[in-house]
Amino acid sequence: MSDLDPHDDLPDLAYPYALDALTDAQRDQVERLLARADEETAAEFRATVREVRETLATMTAVDAVPAPAEVEAALQRALDARSATASVTPLRRARPRILLAAAAVLVAAIAAAIGITVYQNQTGDPSETTAQQVLDHADTRTDTVPVTGGGSVTVGISRQLDAAAVSFDAVPAAPTGRTYQMWLIPPGGQPHSAGVLETLPAGRAPLVVRLDLASTLALSVEPAGGSPAPTTDPIVAVPLD
Repeated sequence: MSDLDPHDDLPDLAYPYALDALTDAQRDQVERLLARADEETAAEFRATVREVRETLATMTAVDAVPAPAEVEAALQRALDARSATASVTPLRRARPRILLAAAAVLVAAIAAAIGITVYQNQTGDPSETTAQQVLDHADTRTDTVPVTGGGSVTVGISRQLDAAAVSFDAVPAAPTGRTYQMWLIPPGGQPHSAGVLETLPAGRAPLVVRLDLASTLALSVEPAGGSPAPTTDPIVAVPLD
């Protein structure tokens, strides 16, 4: 990609930005555009980056195999759709919808063809278990751990429910342009995202997190929108075993 077109909509640029498909110079240019953008446009950009990165963070390829023909066919269909739409709609306005449609087609094709597993609760929808049920369960133990920079996190852990109720107290807001992101870390494995936290859950409304065999729950400070993997050391790590 050459220098960015100044007429590109900033939300359009959220896709290559989130996928790290820009050069350092282009990334700096996007961040300058973001700094000058109105609040609504900036919020749309950050929301798109967050959604793309959370989708990437929750997908793990279980087999490293060459992409099959279905993926190439899906890509071609997406490109054909883009060409058809661009012929009747200004590209600036059409691009976000086209890219979202293309991404959806490709993710579905890849998932079906090469076996992508999406992190999910083995026992059902996380919404079926409430924070109060976790905290009241017979096997639940509760730990409160200090957070680097101030405040603390309280985690109620139930292995029988495969869930934790997480809340924070007196933890300062993330710095400008940064966000908090929670991670689940399996024994000897790589962290995977448990969510980007624009607002930290407080004691009156704990967040329910599925444990899925993780041995540690951690929190780090990441770029706005979150990251596919931690880019900083955790400011708190809570053992779950």
